[in-house]
Amino acid sequence: MRHGVNQKKFKGGKDANDMLVRKLAINFLTHGRMKTTLPKAKMIRPVVEILVSKARVRNEANKNFLLRQLSDWSIVKKLFDNIGPAVSKINGGYVRIVRLGARLSDGSEVAQLEWAYPIVNEAPAPAKAKESKRASVKAKAAKVEPKSKTK
Repeated sequence: MRHGVNQKKFKGGKDANDMLVRKLAINFLTHGRMKTTLPKAKMIRPVVEILVSKARVRNEANKNFLLRQLSDWSIVKKLFDNIGPAVSKINGGYVRIVRLGARLSDGSEVAQLEWAYPIVNEAPAPAKAKESKRASVKAKAAKVEPKSKTK
């Protein structure tokens, strides 16, 4: 029996709900803040709280749990390296929901999910684009100066 279990359900069934929660958690952990509807924000907050509390202690069991939930090693690494140490002295309440009002298009309540404490989000450095062979040949040709005619 499901006495006292109140979980918000969205369209699409259990698998779609689970995937929605997973994608929202990944997006929030990647960017550090997220604007979404209020029911989705209320649904995602406890999930993120659990993931962050697991990231406070770096061990094999927590790593496996996070990989099973998020299935992306870069986000798990970010949790252990940046977010876990930033909240290691705090017991819960890592995420806050800020209500932004109603959306103009359909009137649904919009909220912003953000960190309650300052967390350094290190953005990955943009990768340099590799030069094509044609561009490198042109660059070399431009550097070569024509020989001067001396008699």
